[in-house]
Amino acid sequence: MVRRINLVPADERRRTKTDFGLVGVVVVVLMVLGALAGSYLYFHGRLTVKEQELADVQAQNQQIMTQLAGLSEFDALQRQTAAAEEVVQKIYAGRTLLSEVLGDLSLVVPDNVWFTGLTASASDIPGIQTDPSAPPLAAPTPGALTLAARTYGFEDVARFLVRVEQIPSVSDVKLTGAGEATGAFAPGTEVKEFGMGAMVQNTQAPDTPLPLSQVEVEGP
Repeated sequence: MVRRINLVPADERRRTKTDFGLVGVVVVVLMVLGALAGSYLYFHGRLTVKEQELADVQAQNQQIMTQLAGLSEFDALQRQTAAAEEVVQKIYAGRTLLSEVLGDLSLVVPDNVWFTGLTASASDIPGIQTDPSAPPLAAPTPGALTLAARTYGFEDVARFLVRVEQIPSVSDVKLTGAGEATGAFAPGTEVKEFGMGAMVQNTQAPDTPLPLSQVEVEGP
């Protein structure tokens, strides 16, 4: 068996041995650098994705803002329409319906009472204050109902006045005069004539709905 002889001088042999400690340090350093590089690439990619998502959201937001700016005109028009409807609603609900007043009056007139004269006026429609800084509007003038009538006795006059007071839209009923009627009547017939005055007021609720018809519009 041949024996191998190390011909390297004894003081030079140390240099030929592998320094495993140094190699380990180098490996660890390389691993750390690789991990740092991998982390950088990963987070850089995540940052790029998030920046793209942010750009997309900003673009969508800008598009929405542009659409809202285009719709602002319609929003202002809708507010104007709502304000106009409110004014019309107040005017409509503030009317005094003389037709209903006279209709109710016809229901309470006894058979033995007949009119010789009648006048009726509606109350003013309440004003609408649109400027809060302006002075308050004057109260509307109430409507009035005056009539002259004839009947056969003062009891019938009193009965008629009591019935008129039951009309919701009529108030402050007053007898303005009563006495013997003048004129030609059947022999033995006594006829009394009298006058009456009263105030006419609106009895509609403030939220009385407008009689708007719903129209369905079909496309072409």
